[in-house]
Amino acid sequence: MIFNNLPVYILLLVIATIEISWGDNVTSSVKLLADSFYKILAKNDNLIFSPLGAHAILSLAYAGAGGKTASSLRNILKLPYRRKLADEYEAILDNLYSVKNITVNFANKIYVQNNYKLQRNFKEIAKTYFDADVETINFKNNNAAAKKINNWAKKKTKNKVNTLVDGDDFDDRTEAILLNAIYFKANWSYSVNEGKTSREKFFISRTKYILRPMMHINGRFGYTENARLGAKILKMNYGNEMFAMYIILPDYRLGLKMLEKKLAHIDVNHLVKGMKKTVKVVIPKFKLESTLELNDPLEKIGLGEIFSKNADFSGMIEHGKKLKIQKVVQKAVIEVDERGTKAAEEHGLQLDVNFRRAELKGQVSNTTILFVGRVVKPHY
Repeated sequence: MIFNNLPVYILLLVIATIEISWGDNVTSSVKLLADSFYKILAKNDNLIFSPLGAHAILSLAYAGAGGKTASSLRNILKLPYRRKLADEYEAILDNLYSVKNITVNFANKIYVQNNYKLQRNFKEIAKTYFDADVETINFKNNNAAAKKINNWAKKKTKNKVNTLVDGDDFDDRTEAILLNAIYFKANWSYSVNEGKTSREKFFISRTKYILRPMMHINGRFGYTENARLGAKILKMNYGNEMFAMYIILPDYRLGLKMLEKKLAHIDVNHLVKGMKKTVKVVIPKFKLESTLELNDPLEKIGLGEIFSKNADFSGMIEHGKKLKIQKVVQKAVIEVDERGTKAAEEHGLQLDVNFRRAELKGQVSNTTILFVGRVVKPHY
């Protein structure tokens, strides 16, 4: 099916997913976190974040939590008990890292003020099950601490994230921070002719538009039209079909807000399962970048305790000392072009049902959501 006369782009919502063979508890918990965070973070601007990345660093914090803090993390995030959660994450990461022709590197780290002593067992859990690091640092020497942390992020994300924090993020009271980034690189499973990319209109309101480079591709895709949602849904695979991006196009230019509400409890994968059609895809090249301090979303979903003096991370540090988290930070960067996606926390995309507004959202029964985003005003 070819669409030549649809209205030009207004919005683009992006989601990249991976199908996994094990990890149902994590998959369903990540879906809940994705929905909760999206409702809080999605305003009127561009956005990109990784539900799986945020979930992973919070799960690691849960592994080191005790008492009411552990109960809050487990109940609000709907986590299984610690051993099962650790086993599922080990399986998920092994699955991610073993996929051919796809590069995924997790960058999860907890930094703790250096007057605390970390439990050796917790450091081993972090490395073995979550591919994460835990390290002490002197936050009081704030500029040196920021430089060290940014060097770590730069190395872990193949130079895609150069600045994760700055010296002003710390002070004499900083005890611990949680950091997350993901490097993801994948090519499309479709051939895209760079010579067909041209500058075209991308509408940012009912009447206003900007000119942006648009990619064009014809092919057979998972595709359906859903009257109940008032939207068209497209599934695009990366080179390895375990990874996919879902793009959802509202039937009306200003229909994204209503569509976002309807999607909260929809399994998009089921809507396109087994459906293949020939589609002409047009999508802008773009780069999204977000540095998100997740304290506010976490407090709004009921996890403010981890930032309070009552926080219990007795499984993380020795001698029963009190420790609270000051910040949870995620840096997300994604580039989408004719080759596919490069991301330091994001995914890539190409789509064209000839719409200059798109929305991409992914959730599948045994599919874990890597990235979610919305593009209101594409930049490249």
